[in-house]
Amino acid sequence: MTDGTFVSPFAVEDPEALAATERVQAELARTTGRLVDAVVRTRVDDATLAEVTAQVEALAGRLLEVAQEGPLGVETASDGRLRDHGNPMVGMRNPIAPPLRVTGDDTGRTTCTFTLGAAYEGPPGCVHGGIVAAVLDQVAGSVPARLGKPGLTAYLNTTYRRPTLLGRELVCSAWVERVDGWKTFVRGDIRDDQGRVTAEVEALFVVPRWAREHVSTPAADAIDVPSAGEETPGSSTP
Repeated sequence: MTDGTFVSPFAVEDPEALAATERVQAELARTTGRLVDAVVRTRVDDATLAEVTAQVEALAGRLLEVAQEGPLGVETASDGRLRDHGNPMVGMRNPIAPPLRVTGDDTGRTTCTFTLGAAYEGPPGCVHGGIVAAVLDQVAGSVPARLGKPGLTAYLNTTYRRPTLLGRELVCSAWVERVDGWKTFVRGDIRDDQGRVTAEVEALFVVPRWAREHVSTPAADAIDVPSAGEETPGSSTP
């Protein structure tokens, strides 16, 4: 719920330098994402596997020479907003994050077009059901954030209509069903490259008490919609 939603209370001393660092971090995550895919699919011989394992272990050791203890939490990004770069769905620094880029319109509707590879396989040739639910959660959760009421998931009722295939262009969309105070009820689905629904979701997102002083006061179904040009929380592409 936090990725880019809130303006950081902390000033960025050198936005250009931080942006340069973010670009390198994002490229590292993207390249490591390719490595994850390669690890899943490779058929090289045992000797090559052992050699590459030693190389990866050495690289991990270099990165851990200067590393944060524990998770990243939220950080002030170069754009002056709080972002969770470690998010496993859209985190710019997370190599296992799917290539999700969520966009939205002035009605609060959000959309994401994406393709998933071998690292996300569940049943043979299909996206793992947990990943399907996670994508729906991310895209649906962007709806209340766009309406100025970013919330935590209270429930996520997912119905699987047909297998969601790997290697196909998929579209996940979500929209407001209704708003009730701090609660936003959202519906959404994933469609395949033939326009068929593969999964549907009914979800409830609630603004937590600790965040309410930072967002607009809700008034039943009265929705204060941001302008269409405002950026929706997005992601890096690993």
